[in-house]
Amino acid sequence: MKHRLVHIIIFMQLTLCLMPAWLGCSPSTPELPNPQRSAYFWKTVYSNDSLEQAFVHSHGIRKLYIRYFDVILTDQNRLKPNATIRFLQPPDTALQIVPTVFIVEKCLYHNPDTLAKTLVDRILQISETHHVANVHEIQIDCDWTRKSQDLYFGFLQSIRDYCGIRGLRLSVTIRLHQLSMTPPPCDYGVLMLYNTGNVRDPRIANPILGYSEVRQYIGRISNYRLPLCAALPNFKWQMLSGHGNFKSILYNLDMADSSMYHKVGADTYVALRNKDVARYMSDESYNVMINRGDTIKLRKAEFSEIEKVCADIRRLRPGVLRQVIIYDLNNYNINNLTTEEYEKIFDFCDGVSRR
Repeated sequence: MKHRLVHIIIFMQLTLCLMPAWLGCSPSTPELPNPQRSAYFWKTVYSNDSLEQAFVHSHGIRKLYIRYFDVILTDQNRLKPNATIRFLQPPDTALQIVPTVFIVEKCLYHNPDTLAKTLVDRILQISETHHVANVHEIQIDCDWTRKSQDLYFGFLQSIRDYCGIRGLRLSVTIRLHQLSMTPPPCDYGVLMLYNTGNVRDPRIANPILGYSEVRQYIGRISNYRLPLCAALPNFKWQMLSGHGNFKSILYNLDMADSSMYHKVGADTYVALRNKDVARYMSDESYNVMINRGDTIKLRKAEFSEIEKVCADIRRLRPGVLRQVIIYDLNNYNINNLTTEEYEKIFDFCDGVSRR
């Protein structure tokens, strides 16, 4: 009887281990191939900035997701690349580079299948022209919905097929609300754990990352049938409102200018006069007017919220933390968290170490 019980236990253990990773027994099973300490680079000009390079080396960053361009829809309903990156120097050849393209959802309704080959070819051409080495993957970023899902998935499958011919993997971004949808066709997803709150809702304390908002969705990762890693924020916003209504997110206002801004709270300022300012990474057509009396609230990624979110992920599906991507590598953002806090974030990565 004892031997029979042992055989039954062994059989059950083997059965569980043969189940898919998202259902099965092995928490050490990699969620994605070759996980690394990683960061996003989302500026329009790439240079070997000394502060950014120091961050990369001190924290053992080995993979950089670089936004190459956006795909937008013109007023004539034509698909158009926008804000293409300029490389002043090529990235360090020791880094794995993942070219990333953001696609506006409206573009999916305008023959996206014809875009797939053109998009991949453009990425490879940019990489070749600027001597960007070590490219084995591309990433697509799109806030698709249930309405656009079929079009988007068809588009991704076309890209994935063409990437396969060129020896490339395909990854995509996954927003929290998309965890309730069918997983897209790709090699893995990056769960975006930032921009979690509605910037127009004054009840949201911090729309960059709030645990109270994340916990409404995060339980779905346990049964989400796609390899996942996590993207966590280190950035800050200057949130502009007028007459109680949200107007814009700004990034580089000089809040020390007492002739322009009057501090009325720990993180709140009031504009003393009118001023026309450019939005970050935009041209003049996207300028916004700050009016006298407008309010500017400062918000940044809080490490305490990051800790709580990661604790839930570690409990529900620890493999997601095998690779963490910091959003983003930018000398404007780097000092938002301390060196110790960055190391704690990367230490969440189970099985990932510096090499």
